[in-house]
Amino acid sequence: MDFLPLPSSQLPPSNYAEVRQERSQRTLASTPALNDHIATRFAVELPIEVRSQLELFLESLPDPDAIARKLIQSTKVAQVGPIKPNSLPKPKPKDKPRPVLPPPQGEILNVVSDRQEYDINTQVFVAEGKVVIKYKKSELIADRVQLNTKSQEVIADGNVFFTRGNQKIRGTKLTYNYGTVKGELLKASGAVDLGTLVSSEVSRTPAEIATNSITISATGSGDTAEGQVRRFGFIADRLILDGDNWTAENLRVTNDPFSPPELELVTSKATLTPISATQSRLELESPRIFFDQGFSLPFPVNSVIIDRFQRFAPALVGFDKRDRDGVFYQQSFDVVTQPNLSFQVSPQILLQRALSSSNILGFDIFGVVATLNGAFDNGQSLSARASLSGLNISKLDSVLRANASYRVPVFGDYTLLSQYAFRDQIFNGSLGFQDVNNLLGTTLLSPNYVLGDSKISLSYQISAQLVGALRSDIQPNEVSSLIRVQGAAIVSRAFPLLRGEPAPAEKESGLRFSPKPIVPRLDAVVVLQGVNSFYSNGANQAALFGTLGLSGEVGNFAKDFLDYTGFSVSYTQAFSSGVSPFFFDRIADTRTLTAGIVQQIYGPIRVGIQQSWSLDTGNLFDSVYSLEYARRTYSVIVRYNPNQGLGEFLLRISDFNWTRPPSNVTNVQNGIEQRN
Repeated sequence: MDFLPLPSSQLPPSNYAEVRQERSQRTLASTPALNDHIATRFAVELPIEVRSQLELFLESLPDPDAIARKLIQSTKVAQVGPIKPNSLPKPKPKDKPRPVLPPPQGEILNVVSDRQEYDINTQVFVAEGKVVIKYKKSELIADRVQLNTKSQEVIADGNVFFTRGNQKIRGTKLTYNYGTVKGELLKASGAVDLGTLVSSEVSRTPAEIATNSITISATGSGDTAEGQVRRFGFIADRLILDGDNWTAENLRVTNDPFSPPELELVTSKATLTPISATQSRLELESPRIFFDQGFSLPFPVNSVIIDRFQRFAPALVGFDKRDRDGVFYQQSFDVVTQPNLSFQVSPQILLQRALSSSNILGFDIFGVVATLNGAFDNGQSLSARASLSGLNISKLDSVLRANASYRVPVFGDYTLLSQYAFRDQIFNGSLGFQDVNNLLGTTLLSPNYVLGDSKISLSYQISAQLVGALRSDIQPNEVSSLIRVQGAAIVSRAFPLLRGEPAPAEKESGLRFSPKPIVPRLDAVVVLQGVNSFYSNGANQAALFGTLGLSGEVGNFAKDFLDYTGFSVSYTQAFSSGVSPFFFDRIADTRTLTAGIVQQIYGPIRVGIQQSWSLDTGNLFDSVYSLEYARRTYSVIVRYNPNQGLGEFLLRISDFNWTRPPSNVTNVQNGIEQRN
């Protein structure tokens, strides 16, 4: 094989070379010479007939000169460069059309760095100095990166920042395979949204973490941010990535944006496994909670489900005088964790009943609460709860309380609420506790309307229910059922009077004792509410309620002494006609006054009190006392209501979907039951 360039005198110069094969240049003897040779050799030896046949055969052979010229002519056997149209075989008439193949598709590897090297033989790419690699919808930033383009294996060293989708982590060394989506990161740290893993960030400012937290209002209750999952920062010696599964060794998790963190969850090994697009399971080995880098407690559970459902805190010490004879301990467990369904069981030990009982091993000292929640794609939702204040089945009618509700969106923004309740425990102001044996009905709830530019809010509801409860219109008083049709409307207007400046969102100022900076304020509110109830026995109860309220917060809760005061006061006047045949919804208090205050005593310690009086009788009918140890990332709360015989001791972690269990008591406010 020789490379033969074409003479420049015949064709213009070309950047390509053709490979041609050179045949032998020796020519064959001509036919006459061959004939003479044959004639000389066979003149005497061959008979005439044989010689005649041989000559005819030789004459039929091709011309030897033509064969020689064809053999010595150079023939193209290979070509370097673009294919020329004349070199392609021409299709035959019966050949099928050749398919047009699309251009090959591949992932684009984008590399930016100070120095780059690529070895063609090993297919290994090495980049050094401020390396940024974008490949397969991921971004890798490091000081040095070695990437094998054949095996898709990458090794990154130095200050490593790795982004995959919306997950962002950092560490000192990353080994990762883009093909198998597996790898490991040493000295890993970052922030992750445990709810959906769709909004993780490497870092964030204190102001960002402070906007989604839990605070205590002037009345001592949690605000609307309670029970929501937010981002958590983490540090691990080794983080193993396996698709969407994460396994961390020597893991430390915190919801504190500052270092050192005041609250940490520490475990030797943790595994985060996505169950669905809205659920993740966090498995922990021997977890402990550390407070201020010193005091620690064992974490009460080894498995946590993170999703859109609010869940009870894993452990709770509560007080229920009426049903459970005092103090009890409750621990919650997830039984069913589906994307649209959650079932949680919370066993209870009735401690005070056990201490006062002669049979400490009896079924009466145990209780249980079961909660079922469902959220469906069409906007419908299900909620059900059953509570047993004892496990003695023979007393089931006196220890079981249950309720269930189902919400369905109708007529656009309206909601159709179907409810059932068994032994609903209702607290009705001066009338105290009343039990509703059975309640079955439907309520149509309107959305909240804002009337033009007036900032006046309007909402209303209409309900029809079959109610079985203690009646006063028959003697002797006994439980009986009636149909109740009720309509209610409420109009309200809030007036922001004063606004102060929050303290900076910094560790030693606005975020010292609070998960978000407190804005000093003073607000007023005016509420007008009308309720009309019709009963199947012909009775009717109607009332118009007017409420004036004032609430505010003074201070920033950043200094050591008396730097926070939250307060609220409201007065309600009712104008009523008619009387309900039931006790549980009867309007007995036509003039009420409610006032509450939460006051910082020293450092993170706050005390609160809220009381309600009936001005008709001068009696105090409801009160709540609270003591709180409040920190930026957590709070410890003791709350007690002597009038209802309820209390709790609760550890609450900011930015998590744990909420305190709802009370077994339904309060009546302005003639309408406020069910949990």
